[in-house]
Amino acid sequence: MRNSDGGSERTLNAEAPPARDAVNLYNVLGVDQRATPVELKRAYRRLALQHHPDRNPGAAADGRDFVRIQYAYDMLSDERKRRIYDRYGEMGIQMAGRVGGELLDPQVSNMLSGFAFVSSLVALLFVLFFTLLAQRVDRKISWPYSVVFAPLWTVDLAVLIVVLWALLKRVMTGFSSSQASSDYASRNEDAALSSSYATTEDDEYEGIVSDACDNTPIYAAGNADTSTSASHSPFGSAPATDATPLLGGAGGSSSRRRRRRSRRHRQHPRLRTLRKFVETQLACLAKAAPIAYLLLLALFQVSIVLKLDSHVSWSVWRVAAPWLAIEAINGMLLTLQLLAAILKANEGAAAPTGGKLIVVALDTYWWFIIRVLQAVLIILRLNHSISWYWAVVFAPSFLPGLRSIVTLCLLRKQLRAMGDAEVAQNENAIVLASVVAFVVAASFVYSFVALLIWKLSLPSAVRLALVLIPVFIALSLLCCLCTCLSCCLAYGMHAPLDDERDAESNGTGNNDNNEASMIFVPSSRRIE
Repeated sequence: MRNSDGGSERTLNAEAPPARDAVNLYNVLGVDQRATPVELKRAYRRLALQHHPDRNPGAAADGRDFVRIQYAYDMLSDERKRRIYDRYGEMGIQMAGRVGGELLDPQVSNMLSGFAFVSSLVALLFVLFFTLLAQRVDRKISWPYSVVFAPLWTVDLAVLIVVLWALLKRVMTGFSSSQASSDYASRNEDAALSSSYATTEDDEYEGIVSDACDNTPIYAAGNADTSTSASHSPFGSAPATDATPLLGGAGGSSSRRRRRRSRRHRQHPRLRTLRKFVETQLACLAKAAPIAYLLLLALFQVSIVLKLDSHVSWSVWRVAAPWLAIEAINGMLLTLQLLAAILKANEGAAAPTGGKLIVVALDTYWWFIIRVLQAVLIILRLNHSISWYWAVVFAPSFLPGLRSIVTLCLLRKQLRAMGDAEVAQNENAIVLASVVAFVVAASFVYSFVALLIWKLSLPSAVRLALVLIPVFIALSLLCCLCTCLSCCLAYGMHAPLDDERDAESNGTGNNDNNEASMIFVPSSRRIE
């Protein structure tokens, strides 16, 4: 009776989810924790042959051992799941499939922890810089501005080291990949030379067979038809033969498709060449932009320090020249991106119209135009070229907030017009989160702008420390959040202790033994 129901019992256990291992997944496969993927695969094949229910029915009638072995190999053969299991155990693998499970990967969590820690240090340096700047402007200290800007020099040096390290790593990676590709090409060339003799013999054999077939009357007639159809190609003017009307029609349709494709490719050869050139220049400029930004920003800081310490008598335009150069690079990047998109769209079936091009251009350049306009107005006002009120000078700074408000209102109006209530509810949650984020960000930014306008309008009546209160609050919150995140990722998400894992394994093993002692009833004999 047991043998007759063995198949149904194995099917029942195969469909059920595998139970947790009694000790750990490495012991299930009989390998060490430092085992290589090859050793894991070898151990899995050996154990699978021993415990497979079809190959060895007497080993385990329900196939539980084989399911456990299969589960262990599936978990350990995946590099990401193996890293999670080594650190958090099997509970970590179960949590990895849920929302936010990517944080359980040790590589991701360590990277985020390091980034959060560095961000907290950078925030502290900025707090120190703005504190020294407020003390110096309010005449609480008489240090030179070169000392006041020391925290910024530290940040610049750290960023420069990171950028140079990333560039060096990219160069070394490209060199190793090019060397590997050259070795691969040389191996392929050697393989091709070694197989050339065999290929020549195969060609000679095929030539002998084809000559023998040509001398046969049946094959000769077939070859004659083939040669005739080949001489009258689909691109020519000769019609297809009456013997093969179906093949002739198929050839005509394929030839028409080829002609349309070739004509489409010949329509814009210069545009395609220009697009490739633009994309190449865009890629080169995008690679060189980070180091250029860093150098120009450092030069801008040096110019400000020299001007404030009265070492030079430059105009405001000369002091702000590095910042304007940064904006020029941004404008070049945006122009190349827009030009590449337009050229790519012109190669398609429907070229963009003039109105659509204007909309795309405005959407691309609006933030760049606002930044440049704001910088030019500030330079003109500091250089005494204009005598406008500072509130008018900072008017472009309020345009992004106005645009965000209009965008949120239009999105809210579109959601009200939607018929699907469930989709509208989900979108309402997104809009509400966007509104909260906008209110929080705008409260910090525009309060600082308003206080700065007040300070510039009444220089002797307002202290800079009061103006920088929103900046101090934002940087303090950022430092606190980054520090907490770094601690949580570094110490909160740690592997369980050995005694805890052993106790958990022993408890799980007892449960597994109890489950193994249970008798599985076939589905045909169950009482519903």
